[in-house]
Amino acid sequence: MVWVKSEYAGELAVLSTWLVGLAPWSVSTFSVSGLTVAAFRFLPFRVQYIFGGTVPGERPFLWMWEIGSFQQSTELVLAGRLGTAAFLVYLVPFWLSLYYYYEEERVAAVLPVDPVRLFAALLGLVGVLSLAASALFVRYFAGFTVPVGSVLALVFAYLLATVDRT
Repeated sequence: MVWVKSEYAGELAVLSTWLVGLAPWSVSTFSVSGLTVAAFRFLPFRVQYIFGGTVPGERPFLWMWEIGSFQQSTELVLAGRLGTAAFLVYLVPFWLSLYYYYEEERVAAVLPVDPVRLFAALLGLVGVLSLAASALFVRYFAGFTVPVGSVLALVFAYLLATVDRT
């Protein structure tokens, strides 16, 4: 079954990359002492909302590379580092997508591999890294975590990898 025609594979690669960057790779919620907390982890940053009061010293906005130092358990520090690694890997397909959007033929001629397959591999790696971080949050974070963007990255990676490029 073909999900996308070959002539639209480049557009799908660019759009997929941008959608993965816009989606939160994980969303968590938990309740403690009458407070409800919702955390949205995007690739470059985390935004956290606290409902029902305030917490002294809380930082509602953190860059991804700051999350590891803000956690107390080693597993959550590792989750922050995996999230940072996912962001750093994501920068490659993001910048490539900007160039590929305008110069599709030139990029295809310069790269030694099919650009769509390269996007698939890079988005797959972003998905695996962020899914591993989400798994650590599921296991060691009090509350409920859903790996929204992680799954989205893996789905797009699969779609791009299975496009018929003949």
